[in-house]
Amino acid sequence: MGCAGQKEWWSGTLPTQIHDKQGRLIHVRAYEDKDFEGLKEMYDTFEPKGLESGLPPPDDQVRLRWLHYMISDLCNILAIHKNQPVGHTALDLSCTPSCPEYLIFIRKGFRDCGVGTTLSTLMKAIAKESGCEKVVVTVRAANTRAIRVFEKVGFVLCGGIDRDRDMELCLRPRRTTRPRACKK
Repeated sequence: MGCAGQKEWWSGTLPTQIHDKQGRLIHVRAYEDKDFEGLKEMYDTFEPKGLESGLPPPDDQVRLRWLHYMISDLCNILAIHKNQPVGHTALDLSCTPSCPEYLIFIRKGFRDCGVGTTLSTLMKAIAKESGCEKVVVTVRAANTRAIRVFEKVGFVLCGGIDRDRDMELCLRPRRTTRPRACKK
């Protein structure tokens, strides 16, 4: 699915390209069927597997089913360097305007280089244009790198402190100027 064709504004948002903090040219675009093998390879070699809410799944067959689910049912954006996916983000827009869950994975060697921030910023714009009220993401409490990226885009931590933390990004207009977290 890759979001292509869901909204006419999509074509104005993507494709795009950036230079990451290492100076590498990264193409950012919606997932296409031709990307499947490269994306599968990214997740087959992704480390650490299963650390973030059990994702990506460590078992080969479970991971393959999970990948098929994502590319067929979710809005998918890829970051591509030298024709290989180095970042992938997915959002379930079928439940708009409620509260879709956000998933993002960046290949080792491309983390802390601006790729995650770029993908998250684009997905925020897509969710907002799609009428989402908020977006949620679950992140391991020890993954301070990811938490910083999400906070930079506007996510706030919510709920209690546990192994995994929930973060929310409010997209609906606020009636007050006081910053506060969204309520579920």
